[in-house]
Amino acid sequence: MNRTHFRISEMIFCLTLCALPFAFFLWLRRSVKGRLPLPPGPKGYPFIGNMLDMPTVTPWKVFQEWCKVYGDVIYLDLPGRPTIVLGSVKVAVELLEKRSSIYSDRAVFVTDKLLSWDFNFAFMPYSQTWRNHRRAFHQYFNQGEVHKYHPIQVRECRAFLQRMLDSPENIAQHVRQIYTAIILKIVYDMEVTGMNCEYVLLAQEAMMALNIARVTEASWVEYLPILKHIPSWVPGARFKKLADRFRPVVETMRDKPFNQIKRDVANGKGSSSVSGKLLKRLQDRFGETELNQEQEEIARNVAGIAYAAAADTTTSAAQSFFVAMSLYPDVQRKAQAELDRVVGPDRLPDFNHLDELVYIQAVALETMRWAVVTPLANPHRLLRDDEFNGFFIPKGTTVLPNAWAMLHDPDEYPDPDEFKPERFIKDEQLDPNVRSPLSIAFGFGRRICPGRHLSGSSLFLTIASVLHTLSIQPALGQDGKTIDPSTMMSTGIISSPKCVPCIVNPRSANAEHLIRHWNSTASE
Repeated sequence: MNRTHFRISEMIFCLTLCALPFAFFLWLRRSVKGRLPLPPGPKGYPFIGNMLDMPTVTPWKVFQEWCKVYGDVIYLDLPGRPTIVLGSVKVAVELLEKRSSIYSDRAVFVTDKLLSWDFNFAFMPYSQTWRNHRRAFHQYFNQGEVHKYHPIQVRECRAFLQRMLDSPENIAQHVRQIYTAIILKIVYDMEVTGMNCEYVLLAQEAMMALNIARVTEASWVEYLPILKHIPSWVPGARFKKLADRFRPVVETMRDKPFNQIKRDVANGKGSSSVSGKLLKRLQDRFGETELNQEQEEIARNVAGIAYAAAADTTTSAAQSFFVAMSLYPDVQRKAQAELDRVVGPDRLPDFNHLDELVYIQAVALETMRWAVVTPLANPHRLLRDDEFNGFFIPKGTTVLPNAWAMLHDPDEYPDPDEFKPERFIKDEQLDPNVRSPLSIAFGFGRRICPGRHLSGSSLFLTIASVLHTLSIQPALGQDGKTIDPSTMMSTGIISSPKCVPCIVNPRSANAEHLIRHWNSTASE
């Protein structure tokens, strides 16, 4: 054995020696703590518990099967990170909403810090720092504010329709561009110039890194945080290579557009954007030369996460909508019939039509249910010991709400794998007795997604605009036969269709004229 191999083996051996006593302590504490038993779950191995049982491909489906065996609360014994999975809405509401004062903390991931993703206040612990970030975000994205962004959403949606006419083979890229363009204009007052715009690619790469980090070998460092100190050249240290590659991307995504706005405000140009308003308030409060560092960091972080998260989550939902329409032509026809009746052939839909477009609203709800954007939501963390249904849940436990399982519960949503907007409608109105997917898909309790109002309105407008003007069909293969649209989804903190195999054409010559005329007029 040469000297290099000996040093690697020696390092791995030393790390193992350091980790085993810690694992033994956790196992011992688990076995004696409390008079009540832990929730049931799959039997693990000594010291490492369920580490080897953790699925890396569609874990939400595996967890759903485990819940059928062990119940709606299952316990996973993971070194340094005891975890429970919640498999039903009932238990999620009981713990994450009714007991939100102790279930609103966040599980902290080592890889988030290594990638510089810890600026995201959705990942921050339950603290005053988190409250300050959320307050700043909520100020500009609450339900009473988002209507101010309707003109931006309408403009970008109609520009998107023209791009779909000009190059319909690029559906996935066009979908990503529209939502990046909307949020960049709102947050930084910046224009997206095309599919290869730097800011579109930055957001895509940064979110891709986060997805990879949460589902690959990087997860091992979460169980043994000491591993974060090993060099990137050590075998098995893929998470370090991932961090070295993507950390600059994440930081550039967060900093570059914000620094441009900061220069504009300092030069007196002003801005109507969210970040411009945040900076102007700081300037008025602290003076032009020396802004408060903590407050500036909050502004930078809030702008950055609005840009990254909005661009990715709504993109996923809209791509799933295209897949669904190619699979369910009857749904498409029903939606288009409603649009023809409410909007008519001589107009394009806008937010004024929202209340009358009941079936379109149902299509948007079913899209959020059928293809869940965040299948496991964001993990919560328990702040103190708790008891539930005769079981003991220890302080520090990571809590995973299986949103996918809840939204595919046949008791709540019969035939859950089918795309059926009708399930939300009764007497030509949205049925209040059917649970809205929005109450699950955007999280629970005090950690519910504060950007849900903007995301929901953007998705509605896209669906209405596309179905009013375009026809969606499954793509054809080289042999001329129809390609069966796939419902396979990627695995990650955000789940998206692996491909969007569709053919898109204008519904009529008049529909194409409406799109091109509006865009030519808007550009004058």
